[in-house]
Amino acid sequence: MGRGRAPGANNRARDANRPVKWSGTLALMKSIDFGNFAKRAALVACASATAAMAFAVPASAATTLHFYANGPADWSRNCDMTTKASGTYTYYEHGPVVDGHQPYAGGFDASESDLCGDSHGAVLHLTYFKWTGTKWVPATADPIKVTTGAHHTETRSWTFKDVRDVKVSTCMIDSAGALSSCTPATFY
Repeated sequence: MGRGRAPGANNRARDANRPVKWSGTLALMKSIDFGNFAKRAALVACASATAAMAFAVPASAATTLHFYANGPADWSRNCDMTTKASGTYTYYEHGPVVDGHQPYAGGFDASESDLCGDSHGAVLHLTYFKWTGTKWVPATADPIKVTTGAHHTETRSWTFKDVRDVKVSTCMIDSAGALSSCTPATFY
């Protein structure tokens, strides 16, 4: 053995200078720089995951609530329930706090039903505050109106942004468009 070398050390040193013939899969494996390959694969995986999260989820996670509202009875018209609203309400923080309040964005999937054969219709009625860019102003909307008569249901989906304090009700509506007998929705 001699001079503190391990057995076969002379052969390894001599063989390191000889060209090695690689074939098939081994040739492919030899041509890949696994150090750079692993770094690039990790970078691509990280970038892909970051992009997927950025486009799939809003800045803050969305909250989805279900709601329903059963309108009042009207025994003078033989109706144990006059209107009915139900659906889902999804919202999330939208932008920074402005004028002391957090603005929200989101959407509704809802239905409104007219359940009484009388001269009134049914309406899904919303009240909320809307950010105008300079101040919060009170606002209302009636996104679903059922005016075709009893036992008819309308369904609709819509989105919103820059609002706060959204309240949902089901109301009776007369032929002139006046709301009455509003019942606030219960969220769960």
